[in-house]
Amino acid sequence: MKVNIVTVRSGWILQKIAERTKEGNTNKDVNIRVSHEPDLEADINYYVDLQNCYRGGKTKCDIAYFTHAHEDSKDWVNNLLTQTNAYSNLDGIVSMNGRYTKMLRKLGYPSKKLITITPGETSKDFPLKKIIIGIVSRGGWEGYGQGFLDEFFRTYKVDNFHFKFLGSGWEQGLGPVAKAHNISMDFYSDEEEYPQFYKSFYHSIDYLLIPGMWTAGPMSMQEALSCGVPVIGADVGFVGYEFIADYIFSKGNKKQLSSILASLEEPMIGRRAQVKDMSWEKYCNDVVAFCKKIYNDKFSK
Repeated sequence: MKVNIVTVRSGWILQKIAERTKEGNTNKDVNIRVSHEPDLEADINYYVDLQNCYRGGKTKCDIAYFTHAHEDSKDWVNNLLTQTNAYSNLDGIVSMNGRYTKMLRKLGYPSKKLITITPGETSKDFPLKKIIIGIVSRGGWEGYGQGFLDEFFRTYKVDNFHFKFLGSGWEQGLGPVAKAHNISMDFYSDEEEYPQFYKSFYHSIDYLLIPGMWTAGPMSMQEALSCGVPVIGADVGFVGYEFIADYIFSKGNKKQLSSILASLEEPMIGRRAQVKDMSWEKYCNDVVAFCKKIYNDKFSK
């Protein structure tokens, strides 16, 4: 089967859809080319998109991609379809989203000639953003949860997190476990300029973690709260008394901390789940399958 994708000479997104559709083709029985004009010899001309590429002509089998309406109204879409003779001449329409599929269906375009197929970037090219957790201590890390965090990192997976430590001793203490378990960590000296570096540090993190087994404060809690950074804190020092932490766990309780981190990554994983299966290969295969169906329906009669 020969498919000719008709696209515009300018307009990066339409050209990208056309080229990526061609590149994503895994059907050995389908030959796809991209051009700026309909091909009378092609089995199917696929117009990307209906508004800019389809001129109301008639070839062997014509299918158009409907991306969007300049006005979000049925009247505007109806006028477009009428002016291009799309109602009578088009053999099928692929809609970019369900909003316009519903609109086209309400206008009377036959459901059997209509489908929603959404293009999509391959999710591996856009990996899940890591949640950045900051830990700050001054004057070394003794008593600041070093043993607790060492055990925690050896016990629980934290693949979706990046940890930034500010203060002396952390790299020597946790560097080995980070390397052994492939945990994303950065270490900064507490000799950095105060408050300039500390301010930029708090602005770069998503949460401050207070993992300490004992502490009088810590002052980092005040600093983080002043920057509007949410706090995850063990029930020590200021936490839960002078200031309210967003999340509190019993000091030394690895399971509670793990549950808190899981609750933070859950919404992100849920958002990604909506698009994780999107790819140009899927888009192309779905378009080709629809084109074959329309073509076979038309010529098998």
